[in-house]
Amino acid sequence: MKEIFWNSIADYNAATWPWQIVMMSIASVLTFILWFRPSEWAKTATKIYMVAVSLWIAFVYYMGFGSARDYSNVMTIFWCMIALSWIYDLATRFSTFQRSGKSGALGLVMLVLPLAYPFISVSRGLEFPQITTPMLPSAVALYMLGMLMTFNKKINFFAFLLVLHWSVIAISKISLFKIPEDALLAAACIPSMVIFVMHVLKEYDRPHKPSYATVRMLVMAVALLLAGCMIAA
Repeated sequence: MKEIFWNSIADYNAATWPWQIVMMSIASVLTFILWFRPSEWAKTATKIYMVAVSLWIAFVYYMGFGSARDYSNVMTIFWCMIALSWIYDLATRFSTFQRSGKSGALGLVMLVLPLAYPFISVSRGLEFPQITTPMLPSAVALYMLGMLMTFNKKINFFAFLLVLHWSVIAISKISLFKIPEDALLAAACIPSMVIFVMHVLKEYDRPHKPSYATVRMLVMAVALLLAGCMIAA
């Protein structure tokens, strides 16, 4: 299973590396524009990119090069769901991709972390094409999480929840497939979960619901549990 996993990554990188560079360049340009010169067309273009990159992971990575893996069809469906969450955002214009002044620094760190994937692989003695890249599922999820953390005035909570679920999946992959690079996403999901959930609860009308303090303790317990799982992996 581990050999099939890494061979599929090698085949994917060897066949698609020019397209990976193109998609990474588009993401970099859009992120730069949203940070320095935000405009409506850039926000719309970013959501279209999120749809496109999710479908890329679903059909090119999983259905194409990862078809020999177990449960690749399930992973394809999962990333189609992420694409649908961004299509919903396109239709409703829910996410504003505006900075709120909160957790922006943490978001910027998360936006840069996907670029560390190949360097970690090389430091472990791996060589191209059998290395991790910023266009693998967990690195793409980390980029989305960074965007949601950086431009968080009003966010796509559906996309956030799906990416958070993927982050939990990444924890199991660390030891199962010997891919320590995914620890970056697993670690990023913990503060993101705490920040976003606390932000939503503060604005949520909770008559006859558990108190804010109670839910906060529950969220912290889940975060500590995830941290423990990541350390154990």
